[in-house]
Amino acid sequence: MNANQVHEAGPIAHSPNMAFSPGTELEKEQARNQLKRILASPAFHNSKRYAAVLKFIVEQTLGGYGDRLKERTIGIEVFDRPPDYDTATDHAVRSAVAEVRKRLAQYYLGNAEGELRIEILPGSYMPQFRWPEEKAYLSPGFPQFSGDQSGVAAALSDSAHGSRSSWARLFWIVAAVVVLAGAAVAYLDVARADDPLTAFWKPMLSSRTPILLCIGNVEGGQQTPTDIPSLSPVLTLREFHNSPFSTVNVYDSFTLAKFAGLLQANGKKVRFESQSDATFTDLQSGPTILVGLLNNSWTERLMPKLRFTVEEPTPDKVIIRDRENLSKSDWSIDYSIPYLDATKDYALVLRMVDPKTEQPVVVDAGITVFGTSAAGDFLTNPNELKKLAAIAPPGWEKKNMEIVLSTDVIRGRHGPATIVATNFW
Repeated sequence: MNANQVHEAGPIAHSPNMAFSPGTELEKEQARNQLKRILASPAFHNSKRYAAVLKFIVEQTLGGYGDRLKERTIGIEVFDRPPDYDTATDHAVRSAVAEVRKRLAQYYLGNAEGELRIEILPGSYMPQFRWPEEKAYLSPGFPQFSGDQSGVAAALSDSAHGSRSSWARLFWIVAAVVVLAGAAVAYLDVARADDPLTAFWKPMLSSRTPILLCIGNVEGGQQTPTDIPSLSPVLTLREFHNSPFSTVNVYDSFTLAKFAGLLQANGKKVRFESQSDATFTDLQSGPTILVGLLNNSWTERLMPKLRFTVEEPTPDKVIIRDRENLSKSDWSIDYSIPYLDATKDYALVLRMVDPKTEQPVVVDAGITVFGTSAAGDFLTNPNELKKLAAIAPPGWEKKNMEIVLSTDVIRGRHGPATIVATNFW
């Protein structure tokens, strides 16, 4: 074999056996090629079930959706389970992933020396990738010599002898830069952790997937169906423009714009849907912000099991009810009064992990649009969220939370929001 024969090398700058996430197209191609080799092996070739699980979780991770890999998501997408299936009694996903781990171990015990390793750690559904030690430090296009290297070693030794002091100085310069950079990053992390606005929105800002902004519409607020035809190819343009599923409240749209501006200012991608157009799959795909209460069915879906929930004792009266104080009924609005006579409104703010989608969700839900608008101002104003941080329990940044806000209303205009109750869990 020629002494200068070049071997294929792994991704750049990975420490020996350290897990990494394929980010470049080359790394993703190498991961997909390794997946093909694994799926063609005896450990997976004769099992469509386990091969489908492994292929799904690897492809989702390479596509940037690794944070979607929850038990429920895999059950729905791979095993065709209904969205609301009971993961506590149906162990199909857990059993299958455990078997996939075993089969991956069997594969790498065979003739897989020098290959990219794909592993699924216990307690996780997201795969990790590791290069074997001999490829860990190499970058694409960097030659790896094999055969008799005595001449090369001697040449390198002579060169190094003459410049050893220069390399020593360079080492300490680089080390100092690394230390200073690390200190700067640590300082910024602490500073951002002390910012209540960043702390509240962290589940959204840390997501690698686009954030869904879902707004309520007239159709969501209707108590009885109308005679306007549903969306169909025969619907006229006039009917479409005036339809309940195409019409939203202008104040709700202003609030939606505030959230979009906040997210985009932080470099996040957003997508928009009305409550009529959004699907359960949309909500499963990543974090969601829901705007609206009585006009947004996705908001109403979350309410029944919360401490602070919503009741409609009559067609015109709406109450935010505290399950721990059922006699309290003053967080209420009467829809039958003239709108200019309204002096108060209330809103529910919710930030939690949706137990059905297993994705973060933020809800801005005013009893009327005045409450929704006031809550939108509250959630996008750093000074307002400092008020929340001042009364929140330690570690509130990582907790689910439900907040009741009130706002004064004067001649159809809302004032600042005031926190009247909270619940953290």
